[in-house]
Amino acid sequence: MSRTITTTDREPAVQPDIVNVHTLSVYVNNQPGVLMRIAQVFARRAYNIDSLVVSQGRNPKFSRMTIGISGDPSGLGQIILQVNKPIDVIHCFEHTPHDSV
Repeated sequence: MSRTITTTDREPAVQPDIVNVHTLSVYVNNQPGVLMRIAQVFARRAYNIDSLVVSQGRNPKFSRMTIGISGDPSGLGQIILQVNKPIDVIHCFEHTPHDSV
């Protein structure tokens, strides 16, 4: 006997946990390879980059990265420290839910 699967038989989609979503702002030197090195920090720590916006700053020597990430909040402080380590990174900080959309 065959069974027909309907949409009501499927598990509901998992909604992202808003507590584990973070927005980081990273100001960097505008050099080739900087984005790759920063993305590797997130990959090593098992964070997923959900959104990424990179644009040139007022000074063409610098760029601003706005990175939306999701992952375990207990490791976020360590990620911010690791992102700040490369020479090309000027600063990195997390936006609080009150000052980000």
